[in-house]
Amino acid sequence: MSVDMVRLPFITPAAHHAALRGLPSLCLIAAACWLVLVVAAGRDGLWVLTTLTVFSAAAFLAGAAISALPHDPRLITRIDAAAAGAMLASALVLVVPHALAEHARTGAIGLVVGLLVGVGLQIAASGRGSRSILGALTLHSICDGIVLGALYTLMPALGWGVGLAILAHKAPAGYVLARRLAAHPGHRILVVLPALGTGLGALCVAIMPAAVALPAGLIFGAAAGLFLFVALAFFAASAKTGAHDTADWAAFVLGGMAIALTGWIAPHGI
Repeated sequence: MSVDMVRLPFITPAAHHAALRGLPSLCLIAAACWLVLVVAAGRDGLWVLTTLTVFSAAAFLAGAAISALPHDPRLITRIDAAAAGAMLASALVLVVPHALAEHARTGAIGLVVGLLVGVGLQIAASGRGSRSILGALTLHSICDGIVLGALYTLMPALGWGVGLAILAHKAPAGYVLARRLAAHPGHRILVVLPALGTGLGALCVAIMPAAVALPAGLIFGAAAGLFLFVALAFFAASAKTGAHDTADWAAFVLGGMAIALTGWIAPHGI
């Protein structure tokens, strides 16, 4: 989710404060469901997807923790740039080719659908206040999880490399959300919802009965479109915190080169 999507004027009307009040209980329910799914996925031997699920939650929560510590503000901009480069390369090198080469028509349709989903999430996050930001980031995480779970169900040989590149943006997203929730004392716990959303979506898809048909081309295309949009939005957002300097561009290029090299060395995934 783009940092730009959540760098908005912050207001704290009483209605929003009341709306957030009951959400900590929902965090506990989400955590319990997440834990059950992780155990079930591990029992079924889905170790790669389970590892990525844990990494996604940890990265999001780590970003939230960094927001409370003294740090260089440019650090997050450079993380944005590296995450954007990695996601862009993973989409172009490892996802788009499968979407268009093997499933040209449905892949193209899925690509458009993924881009539209990204635009919709951008619009949803443009509302004022922490409630709209929290909701948009949670929905974004669940969408990420659904396409990630479908990708690894259809192509289990992808391995950890692709998933780590796709999930690289979780730390910056957690950072920004925690900064916005900090205005409501005690509400930083709500970062748990989007932190666990990716795992909830991915593992629900992965443990579905085998009889449930997955439209491969549509899934690949939607994944490519969504990840392309998020990658470009991340890089555009980091530009708005100040002009890109050499380190920003270097982070972007190195993030992309790492994944592109992976795709060249191991065309069937790592």
